[in-house]
Amino acid sequence: MINYFMSNKNRYSIPFWLHFVLLALLFAACNGIEKKEYVNIEEGFQNATFVGSASCIECHRAEYDSWQNSHHDQAMKIADSTTIIANFNNTTFTNKGVKSSFFRRDGDYYVNTQGEDGTYKDYKIIYTFGYTPLQQYIVQFPNGEYNCLLTAWDTLEGKWFHLQPDLDIKHDEWINWTGGSQRWNTMCADCHSTNLQKNYDETKGVFNTTFSEINVACEACHGPSSSHVSYYKEQEENEAGGILPPELYMGTAVAPKELVDKCARCHSRRGNLTPYFDYTGNFTDHYFPRMLEEPLYEPDGQIRDEVYVYGSFLQSKMYGLGVSCKDCHDVHSLKLKKEGNDLCLTCHVPDTYNSPEHHYHKMNTEAALCINCHMDGKLYMVNDYRRDHSFRIPRPDQSAQYNTPNACNKCHSDKSAEWASDFIIDKYGPERADHFSDHLLKGYFEDPEEFKKVFSNKNYPEIARATAVGLYVNTPISSEEMLDLTRYLNDSSIFVRNQTVRAFEEIGQPQLSSYITPLLKDSVRAVRISAAHYYNVVDKSQVEQLEEFKNANREYVTELEVNSDLPAGLHQLGVYYQSIGDVKKAQEYYLKAVEEDNYFNMSRMNLALIYYQQGLVEESEAIYQKIIEQEPDYSYTYYMLGLLYYETNRTDKALEYLEIACNKEPPNESAFYNYALMLQQLNKNNEALTVLRKALITFPGNERMLYVKLLSEINLNELNEALNTCRTLLQINPNNTNYIQIFQRLQQGTL
Repeated sequence: MINYFMSNKNRYSIPFWLHFVLLALLFAACNGIEKKEYVNIEEGFQNATFVGSASCIECHRAEYDSWQNSHHDQAMKIADSTTIIANFNNTTFTNKGVKSSFFRRDGDYYVNTQGEDGTYKDYKIIYTFGYTPLQQYIVQFPNGEYNCLLTAWDTLEGKWFHLQPDLDIKHDEWINWTGGSQRWNTMCADCHSTNLQKNYDETKGVFNTTFSEINVACEACHGPSSSHVSYYKEQEENEAGGILPPELYMGTAVAPKELVDKCARCHSRRGNLTPYFDYTGNFTDHYFPRMLEEPLYEPDGQIRDEVYVYGSFLQSKMYGLGVSCKDCHDVHSLKLKKEGNDLCLTCHVPDTYNSPEHHYHKMNTEAALCINCHMDGKLYMVNDYRRDHSFRIPRPDQSAQYNTPNACNKCHSDKSAEWASDFIIDKYGPERADHFSDHLLKGYFEDPEEFKKVFSNKNYPEIARATAVGLYVNTPISSEEMLDLTRYLNDSSIFVRNQTVRAFEEIGQPQLSSYITPLLKDSVRAVRISAAHYYNVVDKSQVEQLEEFKNANREYVTELEVNSDLPAGLHQLGVYYQSIGDVKKAQEYYLKAVEEDNYFNMSRMNLALIYYQQGLVEESEAIYQKIIEQEPDYSYTYYMLGLLYYETNRTDKALEYLEIACNKEPPNESAFYNYALMLQQLNKNNEALTVLRKALITFPGNERMLYVKLLSEINLNELNEALNTCRTLLQINPNNTNYIQIFQRLQQGTL
């Protein structure tokens, strides 16, 4: 599925369906033949085709039988009496006033519910989706779309329920079941079927999605196997001729970290870079995972939104020590290899860890299970409990200080985090093992310099290091710090290199462009794409004639086109065409994004600015007002509208909207600055100071705000306060001649 969703609509909680346990690995070696050497994988796949799981049964009966009825086998099925679990015997379910009726007609299964136009219609169920703890049902639409109902069947309790019970969803919203967020082709098909080709025609808005097998079958994990099957059909002749067998995509010799990356294709929150996965290259040649950032993760890296295991597992010591998916999960049935603590005790010493002296709970109880302390979890899709695979030690001391979750208080909900922290100190001592989360949290809430301690420490997980790079540049950094950051463009970690490129894009300093140029030829597609994106946003004049830029830019545009069935993808296409000066095409994509999702206001914000720049002031104002109608608490819209009124000489309305912007979320530095500056220009210096004092609580050390504050204090003859403010400015920028002159004159009393 595509996990690349971006929106300003804060109430979105996008349901993604891929929640099955880890991908299968390798079938046993055919006929017990010892294979000392194989045909190169990528060469072998160039001519191989998909032949279906039935071709595997003859040699791999045990593996096939184990796979049958697994989550992979049940990932998707044709809807019929053998696959549908729910009660379609004239049952009904109502959520937020919308009634869904489930029934059978002529041997087929139907739902009568509210459609995209607000009227009730009968829809035929085409496919089932998953089977436990919930099963969803898929309906076909005329343009090749298949959409999942938001009403699902609870297979544990045997009842209908709604996947978004807390939201009031309008029939024409993107997050409704008829909208893009529930579109199988876009959001989930890639990981629920074998050899999935999305085949979206963006110009016509039509899908021609195909697959080789409807579910996650043998070749979904092992790749197209025609060469493999053909070899063993003529095994004796091939061996006699010295022909070596072609290797499958997931072989027995796959190294642990490589295996995890192969499973990550479907078990991660990530974005698509290519039209389809062709079993060549590595994970980051086709996808790029989301980092440990809010709102997907807690500030310490624990799971918050649906992130599908990979990003969590990369944080763990187990991953660092070479543990992989197959060490805990059977590769075909996907079941755990052992139950309870027995699985953990495969590696961990029983007497040390499986005892009250370690966990301080009564033996043979739920509280004494390792996973309940070290793999806390959350419910997703209402009833699907998934565990955090970062395998972390509970840290209620962090909870007490930073309000992060911890496993202790999950059970002891009647106690405080301080109580749990004191208990741990009493039983385990006051010292906690070094963990990257300590520095991430301090970086978030105290000192951004702590982020540097994370990304500079190669002993920390690479996903944590890369996350820290991105967070580090969210606050201003000096030119020396920027220069120091350039060395991470050469980091051995793909994630760190990639996030460093993105960080320099965020900084937006074209004088650093020469450091990015080598990454246009990086060995990994994701990094090349980020480098091309950097130049499109910051400055491509230096590289646009370089062949490596042209190649990387083609990959970048392909990525944009691959995601053009998402409003975020349409928006990014608009940004791209705007960056190359094709404003007309940019407008077309922004309008398409809004048509796809009426609440996709990032595109409306860009459209409003374009219209204003074209002299269409009324059209621009109307768009800003529409955004305010939909998102009345979003600060940036009021800010932009305030600037529009200021630049069209409507001073009173400019002041009104800038003041509102300063009292909305998220805190908007530019709104405070411009509002205070306007007040100062109108000789309302006391009001300006009130605004600035409030702003500097949220944005301490902000140089331009402090400068406006200094001028207002001088205007009001508050010279002692002005002297202190100027002293602060000199600490921030000691070489600024203007500050030096003002400071000297304040000391001399000549102002």
